[in-house]
Amino acid sequence: MDDRLILDCGGHRHPVSLTDRFAPRTVAALRAWLPAEITIHCSKIAGAHIYWPTPVLELLEEGADIHSLPAGSFLYYPDRQYMEITYDALQAETAAVNTLGMFEGDLGWLRDFAEGYRRDQGRRQVTARLFLEGTEPVGATSPGPDMPPGTPLDRLRAARCAAWRAEPEELRAFRHRDGLNIPLGPMITAEGEFRRLQELLWRVWRNANRRSDPVRRAIAVEALELALARVVGYCHLGAAGDTLQAGLDAVRGAADAPLDDTLGEIVVYCGRMSAWLDLFIPWWEANEITRRNVAASEGMHR
Repeated sequence: MDDRLILDCGGHRHPVSLTDRFAPRTVAALRAWLPAEITIHCSKIAGAHIYWPTPVLELLEEGADIHSLPAGSFLYYPDRQYMEITYDALQAETAAVNTLGMFEGDLGWLRDFAEGYRRDQGRRQVTARLFLEGTEPVGATSPGPDMPPGTPLDRLRAARCAAWRAEPEELRAFRHRDGLNIPLGPMITAEGEFRRLQELLWRVWRNANRRSDPVRRAIAVEALELALARVVGYCHLGAAGDTLQAGLDAVRGAADAPLDDTLGEIVVYCGRMSAWLDLFIPWWEANEITRRNVAASEGMHR
């Protein structure tokens, strides 16, 4: 069934067509997630697109080379569970993606919004609402009740739900730390660790190489132990460390927690944690400073 989404962003409502033709499972999962409040992010490498994290965990369906898609394409990037809208040719990314539809709004508005927001990344955050045409948009998210403690998988699932309802308080405090290269150094480190674990365990979850469950568990254990050493040992994120430890315990507890369920929970949790941190990192400003420093360094060596 083809229908339309509404992206309510920046005081404007923009239609986005949906199609089941190329990725029916992903589109079905998107519909099941809606309505949703989303956080808008700017590209760091590929260039001309905006994106937002989702809890939709799907495989590549009838994949398309991202460079073959026209401007305005609405797509899903399985490796990182992003949904994206392009507004011009991309510059560097190599990726196979699921095509979900087309942005039917004003591409000029999207381009101006994205380029302006890119320069403000880290200084301001933009949220938007995403809902099916003819339905009611979701309101602001609220923390909601905590789930009672139980098995490691229960604790992991509760933390994943909480991270998707609202930014964890621990991350708010994290941004206000002070010290040498703090908070930027720990923020970039933690964002990268969550993102690396998300992508690696997504590959283990996908299991394209048909590895046995004992092998997959061993890979996941090594990855989680390294992430714990960095997230807790370097960045001192204790609550996030407790969640990753619950994930590690669940991965080790073969009889108590189905492996694919556990890996999926960790992937979606880490994706949201990485995205929360990404919102507050001034990527554009850091890149401009780097360009100036490279130019100055080359000038000194002439």
